[in-house]
Amino acid sequence: MTASTSTLSPHEADAPPMTPGQQRKIVLAAVIGNLLEFFDFTVYSYFALTIGHQFFPADDPITSSLLAFAVFAVGFVMRPLGGIVLGRYADRAGRKPALTLTILLMAIGSASIGLAPTYAQIGLAAPVLIVAARLLQGFAQGGEFGAATATLLEMGGNASRGFRASWQLASQGAAALLGSGLAASLGFLLSADTMHSWGWRIPFLVGTLIAPVGIYLRRHIREEPPAPKALASRDDPKRGLYVRNWFLTIFSIMGMSVATYVMMYYMPTYCIQYLGLPSKMSMLAGVASSTISLVMCPIYGAWSDRMGRRKPLTIIGRVALIVLLYPAFWIMTHYPSLPVVLAALIVLMLCYTMGSAPAYALMPENFPKHLRAGYMSSAYAIAVSAFGGTAQLVASWLIRETGSKMAPAWYMIGCVAISLIAVSMFEETGNKVLD
Repeated sequence: MTASTSTLSPHEADAPPMTPGQQRKIVLAAVIGNLLEFFDFTVYSYFALTIGHQFFPADDPITSSLLAFAVFAVGFVMRPLGGIVLGRYADRAGRKPALTLTILLMAIGSASIGLAPTYAQIGLAAPVLIVAARLLQGFAQGGEFGAATATLLEMGGNASRGFRASWQLASQGAAALLGSGLAASLGFLLSADTMHSWGWRIPFLVGTLIAPVGIYLRRHIREEPPAPKALASRDDPKRGLYVRNWFLTIFSIMGMSVATYVMMYYMPTYCIQYLGLPSKMSMLAGVASSTISLVMCPIYGAWSDRMGRRKPLTIIGRVALIVLLYPAFWIMTHYPSLPVVLAALIVLMLCYTMGSAPAYALMPENFPKHLRAGYMSSAYAIAVSAFGGTAQLVASWLIRETGSKMAPAWYMIGCVAISLIAVSMFEETGNKVLD
């Protein structure tokens, strides 16, 4: 990757360089905002069964849950559009205005779900309102990833890029921990009838707090000038390379996205419906998975700054995940108890985070600054929309069609294998200076 050059405006040229303290504020704002946005978007999955009963009533509880998971997947439909529109906005107008806009849109969507009347109250208008809110959240989330990842990568020295970028995934783990922890706490504090009646709304209403908190964090920081546009033309000799890397990014994210949404968000439902574990205890599966993600991602990211991004960490982590998925699900299905499930998930998450955290630096480092947010947002949105957002729906459908509780493992193995091939084709960037 070569450094891009451009002529700065007088205002940009006269601006003093940012201090390390100012850069840390930007990184902190990106991490916290990303955490809050992912919490708003993904907390739906922890209450999918209740939402299914409230908004998609059916004689068969499995059908009701499938409809609820289908609406969860609908939220990903708008991600590619949000990735393209908001990603390009971040490259042209700057990271800060794009991040501020996404957090406001996400809060509106969360409030709409938390305040929505049920099917029993307003009929078909209720599920329509839920779908509309999920579409708005999906549009916002599509633009969040690229802008936040680019910000984490660019704000600071070259020696710690992997550590900073890993907080993109770590903050997703923190969001999942916040969601699963809140779900588990409510399950223990409230009765089943109370949870079914109004308790499930609490996390979505809490999620609306991201608007004032997130906007304050992101507006009261200084940002570097927008990236130069000199190389944005169709005559850029490296345009073909960027397009190739864009496709590799899609397939690299694909497998790990499926693993994320199955192991971190689908497992509580899987434990309840197919392993017969109590709902209050099953929520702890999500807590365990998200805790490992939060703790291990920064560690693996820091190691990648010294050991390299692609090899050995990313490749070894994904190979280990492929090898261990089948034995882990076999043990969980044959010895369905909470200690067994937690132990299996912890081992799988250790492999998952090793294979994913360094890649969150590797992928954006393969794009120049003036294209980074746009390419990353659109690639991530497409991959997650097509595979991550549908992972829970596909897993439930495969179990129903095949009659095998092992179906989710086979699905993840295939997807992660494809992502392993894709990530191995990236150029190693851990020891290079970015433009």
